[in-house]
Amino acid sequence: MFIRSRNRRRSAGSSPRRPGPTSEKETVMAHEISEALDALTAHGADKPEILRELLESVLVVGRGLDLDRALTRIIEVAVGVVDARYGALGVRGHDWQLKEFVYTGITPEQRAVMGPLPVGRGVLGVLMDSPHVLRIPDLAQHPASVGFPPNHPPMTTFLGAPIIIRGSIFGRIYLTEKQGAPEFSEVDETLIAVLAVAAGIAIDNAQLFESARTRQRWLELVARRGSEPLAGIALSDTLSRMCVDVAELVGALDVFLITGDPDEPEIGGSTRPGVDACGLTMPAGPALAVLPAAEIGEAIARDGAQWATVQPLQRASGAFGWVLITHRSRPTWDDEDLSGLMGVAEIVSLAIVYAEQQQIARDLEVLEDRHRIARDLHDHVIQRLFAIGMSVQTLQAGRASQTGDGAADDPITARLDQVMTDLDKTIAQIRTSIFDLQTVPGHHDTSTLRRRILDIVSELAVHAPIAPSVQFSGPVDTVVPEALGPHIDAVLREGLSNALRHAKAEHISVAVSADEVLTVEISDDGIGIDTAVAYRGLENLTRRAEVCDGTFDIRTRPGRPGGRGGGTVLTWSVPLTAG
Repeated sequence: MFIRSRNRRRSAGSSPRRPGPTSEKETVMAHEISEALDALTAHGADKPEILRELLESVLVVGRGLDLDRALTRIIEVAVGVVDARYGALGVRGHDWQLKEFVYTGITPEQRAVMGPLPVGRGVLGVLMDSPHVLRIPDLAQHPASVGFPPNHPPMTTFLGAPIIIRGSIFGRIYLTEKQGAPEFSEVDETLIAVLAVAAGIAIDNAQLFESARTRQRWLELVARRGSEPLAGIALSDTLSRMCVDVAELVGALDVFLITGDPDEPEIGGSTRPGVDACGLTMPAGPALAVLPAAEIGEAIARDGAQWATVQPLQRASGAFGWVLITHRSRPTWDDEDLSGLMGVAEIVSLAIVYAEQQQIARDLEVLEDRHRIARDLHDHVIQRLFAIGMSVQTLQAGRASQTGDGAADDPITARLDQVMTDLDKTIAQIRTSIFDLQTVPGHHDTSTLRRRILDIVSELAVHAPIAPSVQFSGPVDTVVPEALGPHIDAVLREGLSNALRHAKAEHISVAVSADEVLTVEISDDGIGIDTAVAYRGLENLTRRAEVCDGTFDIRTRPGRPGGRGGGTVLTWSVPLTAG
């Protein structure tokens, strides 16, 4: 890459540039002040003291960058320049009415009995749309006058000047009750016109400064919270802090992050707990929307909230959630705040997606380890158990050849039979464990019957002192119809809950087999079921079996005082051909 730097010099014959205005604002101000000075000369008011007072007023108005202080300073200076008794500055809102009204000259006692401040009706409303300075000798004689409210100070003479910023009317300076003269003069009109131009420049500078400061705050927020997921901070902590930061920055009552299905949303990261997301009516579409809080849901309109701002959260597949902000009074947003809120939505979306990807990566690591363990169990443990089983079978065959027909009554043969049965059960249990290791609960394969059964058993036994064993036999996942799923869930929940809570057992096992008949068997070695007690849940299982043309059987022996009983076996069977 070739980069060339060239120092441009003026030719010898060129003349130097004259110093002049460096911006459009300065050009406009210079033109307006030039016209004002010409007007002052024409009116014979070009005395040095008047010009000095005007210059000092312009300098005072342009001092500082705080918008609220600038508005107050402008009206105070304007009153002094033209010697008015009362002064006010009205700021025009988006609805063409006054959104702010700064006044001077009215005492606190007068203000306490005056009632509400003006909103832009009558003469004030007419002047708000006019780009010209206006003098009125008697307000009551103006066609647009609507009079004054009760207890309002009397006002007769009037002088108003527009404050224009970038070609639009920002507001107006209102001055009343000229002192030392019957009415405001043409010189006052010219002076206030110059002061209004200076006020426009000062307000524009203050607004630009405030916009830059607001933009910086949003950037700091986005940068600070956007880096937290990469630093390993929990997603919930990041979202909660993000909500608090946004609430402080925009002066909101509440800030919520809502994700999930629109009919069943999940709410999180809110500045305050205690809000139920159900019943919220979120607007459709990818753009920001500002709505009355009542249209979103009653749970949102807390602490007098009147407006709700909804910013959608986007991902590659579309919107998946919302940033919801409530205010007492904020039907509109500035451009800087809109951009900042969009940046927050982007960071929130990225943080959520990043957390999901991290969880998937962790699940894959766990699943990989489980696959390795499952492979080792299958290739080593089960094969060794098979070898032991074959050795036991060889011993059984040899024992049978030695004892002849009496082998069935031989205690050693009986013991070998029991060992073979235990080995078969152990192999079945390991196979179930292998299947459990190869799937992650709560993620994929949740539709299979094996996964559902294992999840139910884990859920019920999470706080139990013992862990039930689970065995499967036959093509459980392929031949059992989905219609039997709710019945199987009910059998497991009722049978296991009873065994875990009441049986006082040391061992509980669940066996599920499928061939021509589906059988769910829950057995324990506890104290048994008291026949004198009516168990309504077991009656429900009987009815479920009858609905499926099946049977439900309970075998139990009551426990003996001071000793253990024979345990309980619940068997729920239905033919698979009946579906």
